[in-house]
Amino acid sequence: MSLVVLLLLALASASAARPAAEADVVAAAEAALDGVWADAEVRVVRLSGGAADAAPPLRVRFSEAAPRGRVSAEVETQTADGWESAGWAFLEVAVFEPAPVLTADVSRGEAVADAVRIERVETTALRDVLSADALDATDWTAARSLRAGTVLTTRLVEAPAAAERGDALRVRYERGAVTVTLACEARERGSVGETVRARCAATGATAHVRLTAPGAGDWAGSL
Repeated sequence: MSLVVLLLLALASASAARPAAEADVVAAAEAALDGVWADAEVRVVRLSGGAADAAPPLRVRFSEAAPRGRVSAEVETQTADGWESAGWAFLEVAVFEPAPVLTADVSRGEAVADAVRIERVETTALRDVLSADALDATDWTAARSLRAGTVLTTRLVEAPAAAERGDALRVRYERGAVTVTLACEARERGSVGETVRARCAATGATAHVRLTAPGAGDWAGSL
């Protein structure tokens, strides 16, 4: 048999073995991610020679507690003496979550509740995705004009305003056993739970006010 034929057979053998090696690494990586991500998929970008040749069972150890995107990891193989390093793997971890996705275009300030559905979405590169529970808890409006198909994050929506700039506010001020209600004017927009600046008519002072309801809040300190 010629040298060329032997080389072709060797290459074919290596090519056939590689998918199996990658599948073993993927299975080990997904096992390592169990309990970290509820829904994740792993793809091999590159394996070191030792990792590609390692015999299962394998174990993958990530350096990050919650790996996502392209990450490196150590591949270990089990021997009679325990787990030993076989090499490294460069992996792509895709994270999926149920997320609200717009079904229609929405204008700035328009409610989004009637124009969303929950879908399985890859959120690997997204942060602060609006959860289904948060979506149901508040009447969110679009922070800017949004197109159908947009995955909603907390940066793209706003809670209904409890105060707009210039609105009158009833501000509760407590000091010891004394509680008084002050008439103030909001100096900026805010939602329930947020703190805004407000100017009090009686004193002329500007204070921080934590909004507790539309048009109402608690004194949170002087400026």
